Amino acid sequence: MDMSGVGLGVGGETAPATVPASRSFSAGNLWVDLERALVWLGDRLNPILVKETRQALKSRQFVITFTLVLVLAWVWSIFGVALIGPDIYYAARGLDMFLGYYVILAVPLLVVVPFGAFRSLASEREDGTYELLSITTLRPRQVVSGKLGSAVLQMLVYLSAVSPCLAFTYMLRGIDAPTILYVICCFFLASLGASVVGLVVATLTHEKHWQIVLSVLFLFALAMLLWMGLMMGFAGLANMAPPFQSREFWIFNAVLLTAYASYFALFYFASAAQLTFASDNRSTTLRRVMVAQQALLIGWVGWYFLQEDAEYTQVGVFYFVLAAVHWSAMGLFMNAELGELSLRVKRQLPQSFLGRTFFTWFNPGPATGYMFTVTNLAAALLIGGGLLLGHSLAFPGSIATGRMGLSTAIIMAFGTLAFSYIIFYLGVARLVISLLRRVTHVTLVLAVLLQVLFILAGCGIPLSIHLMMPDLRNSYSLIEISNPIYSLSEMMHVRDFTADVVVLLIVVPLAAMAAFLMNVPGIVFAVRQVRIAKPKRVAEEDAEIAALHAPPPGPSSPFDE
Repeated sequence: MDMSGVGLGVGGETAPATVPASRSFSAGNLWVDLERALVWLGDRLNPILVKETRQALKSRQFVITFTLVLVLAWVWSIFGVALIGPDIYYAARGLDMFLGYYVILAVPLLVVVPFGAFRSLASEREDGTYELLSITTLRPRQVVSGKLGSAVLQMLVYLSAVSPCLAFTYMLRGIDAPTILYVICCFFLASLGASVVGLVVATLTHEKHWQIVLSVLFLFALAMLLWMGLMMGFAGLANMAPPFQSREFWIFNAVLLTAYASYFALFYFASAAQLTFASDNRSTTLRRVMVAQQALLIGWVGWYFLQEDAEYTQVGVFYFVLAAVHWSAMGLFMNAELGELSLRVKRQLPQSFLGRTFFTWFNPGPATGYMFTVTNLAAALLIGGGLLLGHSLAFPGSIATGRMGLSTAIIMAFGTLAFSYIIFYLGVARLVISLLRRVTHVTLVLAVLLQVLFILAGCGIPLSIHLMMPDLRNSYSLIEISNPIYSLSEMMHVRDFTADVVVLLIVVPLAAMAAFLMNVPGIVFAVRQVRIAKPKRVAEEDAEIAALHAPPPGPSSPFDE
């Protein structure tokens, strides 16, 4: 007999049991719905994020590091309070306690998490497990996002473990809440930036011996980052709190945040490009980011030059130095690209006249990369000269007579000389690498290393000869004409256009022009590459994929029936 719908009441009477059952059923439904929502969310998350998070949180390295962080934070809480002693009741000693927690938090965030991100991708490429991921529907950017997401979750775990201690330092006075939040944000951004750099380094090579070398170099770089972070933190926090009321402070942070975001995007897309298949276009997106970076630099410098009290000579030098360093590094890697275009890339080439005129230089290849670098350097030089001239015309009262006008000319000469050195060294290096690739296979790492050694030889050989001459040891000599560092530093110390400076400004640009002309045949060959038609099979597959992702038929506006 089914008794599920009745229950015993007072005095043996039967009464329906619907109300308690419905209440318990609703409470149970709440947890069931929550579990279903969590399962649905987990299914929608990046599978690489789920896999990496599970592996990281269950690994022995994470358990040991997290335990050490908790133990050290607990030990410093007791030991620090004991060192302060009775002063803790009336003295503002929160900063002293905060610096101890700062050291404890710096090690896992600046060393452990970035190196873990590096090893997570490097180990997959060493063991050959990434090939299994490459045949799935996961895109390279999803793999990179999953690795970074796992690093972010580890950062949050470490921060959540130390956050009660940081709140304790606020209660002790001596440090305010905005400063604590500012330091945490700096830690987070530094750790995330180091993690994405680690992913790029992990994708540079497949060979295990090169991975060992890169592991040592990256670990050394993380140790330097830790030392710099500790020095900056102790020097900045011990001397003064961040000037949150200052307008210049927020402008400076906005500039740094802009540079951080642009280079983070560059490293993110670079790591995804290295993970994609060999026939894909790995360069166009990166070159777009490079152009955006130069536009941001020009925008900030141009905004600064609009100020009447701008120290435009110092900022002009800073502008040319940043542009030179940026395009030197970018040119090294673009020179190391392979020269052959795959059929897939050729099917995506621009075909209109304007498209080929302006967008050919975004195509993969060392020839287009070299021309891309030259045009951006020329644009940076012309815009820098225009900004200097525009400031002098807009604010004539800010220009001092005599030396200041000459300083503007020297700054332009400095920029011209710096960019000429870049064009010369990159042009000669591209020719040497193209010749080597005719007889042997030159990888990306080897090509970059050869270019670095070539530049070091151009600096070190004349410097050694110069130091062996006692009469010339303490002064500049044209023996150093191939040394860009020594020659550019001499340009910034001259008070007039001396004979040595004039020779530099004639010989180095002429050498750069000669190197550029020797690369013209390769550039012309790259320009003559035209788009090819898709094979019938590829066109049919693309049409099927487009049909699968096409929106359902229906009205396109409220006025349609």
